[in-house]
Amino acid sequence: MISEREASKYPFLKGAASLLEHLELGLEDLTEPRYRPILERGEERVIQAIRDGVVGGGLPDDLAEFLSFPIAVMLVSMIGDPFLVKRYALAEAVRAKGMLEGEDEGRIAELAMSEFGWRIRRERREIGGLIYSYQLHFVDYLRNSSSFREDKWRLVNRILSGGYVLLTKAEAVRLLQVEVEELIRRLSSRRFESSIPEPLTERLERIRGILEEGRAEMGGEALPPEVIPEAFPPCIVHSYRALTAGGRLSHMERFTLASFLVNIGMDPEQIVKLFVSASDFDEGLTRYQIEHISGLRGSRTRYTPPTCMTMRTHGICHNPDALCGKVKHPLSYYRRRASDLRRPRGMRRPPPPESTR
Repeated sequence: MISEREASKYPFLKGAASLLEHLELGLEDLTEPRYRPILERGEERVIQAIRDGVVGGGLPDDLAEFLSFPIAVMLVSMIGDPFLVKRYALAEAVRAKGMLEGEDEGRIAELAMSEFGWRIRRERREIGGLIYSYQLHFVDYLRNSSSFREDKWRLVNRILSGGYVLLTKAEAVRLLQVEVEELIRRLSSRRFESSIPEPLTERLERIRGILEEGRAEMGGEALPPEVIPEAFPPCIVHSYRALTAGGRLSHMERFTLASFLVNIGMDPEQIVKLFVSASDFDEGLTRYQIEHISGLRGSRTRYTPPTCMTMRTHGICHNPDALCGKVKHPLSYYRRRASDLRRPRGMRRPPPPESTR
């Protein structure tokens, strides 16, 4: 059976799947308090994929690090977003590529044959100043290089010998990255049929929020460096006004408001002072909660507000306007509205009218 160390490095290997079956851990088992670090690391893998494009770091315990991988795959599967599936698979494949680069040539060939069925041979040649370490059958080569755009990957530009393409170690690793990405994409695309345990719902919601925010950042501008109250979405305006008037917000409204203000750059101390107006204000508890949301305590993960869909589900989507119908996340609304407000006055669009939905 595969070692725990090897499983932590390459959790997608066939032997790693056998190890998981041998452990006989069920979904409900993993929600027990002792497995919380594994759940947190699984969530972290997905968040790193969204934010950084590569899975990094890791738990010092090899078995725990390995178990975080199926948790991450499960979370991605539960969300079921094609963009997330693709981004997560690529991020894990980039991580695997970094690991493979540190392996010797024999180990790389072994993994290529045993895990992906490559017809690959070890053969060391030096041609034109390059050291080639392998021969790979042209069918396996084409299957994994077809998406590459650089001229050097075109078959007509390769050195062939008896139907086999010469590869350097770096080229073999790059082609293996493609195999790993496709494997993880298939694993993460599987439909999740089981019911979702309560401890996972908060993690899923946090990932959804980070996903929407990450998607917006990739396709638009960054959040402005200064806080622009005029750009607040209607739901935040409603909660903000209710709070400063001494009203009592629901738990979800408090979390949404606090996480929104944290993410647009308001200092946690300022947010604590804002909550002084609440009728049931407890300074110690409020400070702890805001620092936790800010990533200053606990898992060190900064929380994002819920998506617009979740806010509608909880009945805290107040006074939606026309712009609300074009976004899926309150931070996306803020980014777009702030961008418009920073234009010269004569070039600004009028404030979005209230939606009729």
